[in-house]
Amino acid sequence: MRNILREIDFYFLGLFLEIFVIIAIFTINKDSNMDILNFVMLCITFFTIMITYTGGKVVGLILSSITIFLYASYIFYINLAMNIEINYICYIWMACIPIVAITSGKLSSNITLLQNTNINLKDEYENLVRIDEQTGLGNIKLFYRDLDREMSKSKRHKVPCTLMLVKLPYYKEIKKIIGENKTSKLIKDISNVISQCTRNEDERYTIENDTIAIIMPNTDINGADIVKNRIKEGISNLNLKLMEEKKYVNIDNKVSILQYKKDISSAIEFKALAQEELQYDV
Repeated sequence: MRNILREIDFYFLGLFLEIFVIIAIFTINKDSNMDILNFVMLCITFFTIMITYTGGKVVGLILSSITIFLYASYIFYINLAMNIEINYICYIWMACIPIVAITSGKLSSNITLLQNTNINLKDEYENLVRIDEQTGLGNIKLFYRDLDREMSKSKRHKVPCTLMLVKLPYYKEIKKIIGENKTSKLIKDISNVISQCTRNEDERYTIENDTIAIIMPNTDINGADIVKNRIKEGISNLNLKLMEEKKYVNIDNKVSILQYKKDISSAIEFKALAQEELQYDV
């Protein structure tokens, strides 16, 4: 990364210096016979820089080759046909155009490499981060990993394991009514209620914007039902608190519980079955 940044600085300063030299020579040169041609070449030089930066070094070199060929053909023609002397600035143009093309091409490729590196680092960071920023609970990647582990443990040691889902069926409507920021705070408050109503060994996750999952190891359906009632009571108290604060939002919720069975083959299936149970919570 540091080497890329150094190269970007080097090529940027080099391109800046090259442009300065070209403009300085163009300003100093006062050959009236070539003024228009020199101005055209200056415009072509800047056009080459832009095309090379966007299209890459190869495109820039191809464009430079075409430009030099046409320019050289023209100046030799006017030298032979009109007896106009070829002065030093003609050779400078033929040298400068490929040089600025190479420099801007190198600058472009290093910037592209830096952007790709940043994208890859961002993707790796997102893969490593397993905490939901909004609630502070685990995210769905961590959920599937831990659920698969607890299923294996339950199957191997023949101990119960229960999955609980807490869903806000009217999440989108609540978001439209109170706005995104207040909805985020509300979800955080609900996650705090769930954390208070569950044990330390229970694992809590935000698997969707409107759904929180709790993996309850060593807990059967009867124990999970007690926790379910606690959570519903806690959310009901939160509702009353919001009403007292004149925030007229009803936190309707659905809670499902499902104990692991040996015929459940995967964590995805376990979650899907628990989601189906939500419809029976009225």
